[in-house]
Amino acid sequence: MHPLQYHPGQVAVQQEANTRDLADHLAQWVGPAREFAERADLLVFAHQSDGHLHFTAFSGTPPLVHAAGPSALLVDGQSGRLRPGLLGGLAINLGEARRVRLNGHLRSTPDGDLLEIEEAFTLCRKYLAPSVGVDGRACAGPGATEPLPLDDPWLADVVKRAETSFLGSISPDSAPDVAHRGGPPGFLDLDPDQRSLTWPEYLGDGVFKSAGNVRATSAMTLLVPDLDTGDALELIGHGSYTNLRLMRGPRREPLVRDRDHFPVQGRMEVKLEQALRLRRFIVPRRRVEKASKITSRSHADEQAPQ
Repeated sequence: MHPLQYHPGQVAVQQEANTRDLADHLAQWVGPAREFAERADLLVFAHQSDGHLHFTAFSGTPPLVHAAGPSALLVDGQSGRLRPGLLGGLAINLGEARRVRLNGHLRSTPDGDLLEIEEAFTLCRKYLAPSVGVDGRACAGPGATEPLPLDDPWLADVVKRAETSFLGSISPDSAPDVAHRGGPPGFLDLDPDQRSLTWPEYLGDGVFKSAGNVRATSAMTLLVPDLDTGDALELIGHGSYTNLRLMRGPRREPLVRDRDHFPVQGRMEVKLEQALRLRRFIVPRRRVEKASKITSRSHADEQAPQ
């Protein structure tokens, strides 16, 4: 693994937000990546196929991966489900508010699919809606894929209710990446007539890895799981990112306590090309209503990975 190397799209967004020095400092951050990966009950991977980004997921009782050396992970029991080559991944436990980026090369071995990690780093706990799997069975998805019109009732309902989604983006050197995108129900705004999707990008750590990818290549896919059924929605298109929170002075800290729960950093606008329903994508999940969601209004110590 090596420190993050920022491409011009990411640098441009960092400069607009006045987080360049902060981003350079965070380029060295890794954190307890192995621990977070082995405690994840959901793995979300993005890969390129037919010119677009598509998702594969593994869910169930952890561990779903095991360490196979200092910078490699073996995806347990699901050999052949992932495409060899460049892969972007996120290992996440929504119930514990823990997540880690896992990007690298995947290759098949006699023991299973091996992810040779080039980038790994833990992330903050903000904006994660707590949920847990309804049972301990394992699921590798999708089981089936079908195209949908943008005015499909199920599609509209999933987008309207969503608190959890995942943004797949790609760098100029064709490296896929997966990031969590969460917010209050209704934060995703779909206009099927205009074939457009927009959402606010909330205050993050100042690195702008995904926003910079979208700025550079525009290619993106948003994955929106339907927790009740275990199906998921893929919204594929081309996006643009606009910074709205422009600081006069350099930002010094990655975790900032704000008066608002969901302070807006920027805006993502997407022109949609197609929508897909991914059947049997994950184990159905139950929202933990009594668990509090950590937001930018939480103390910085609560926001930090732990």
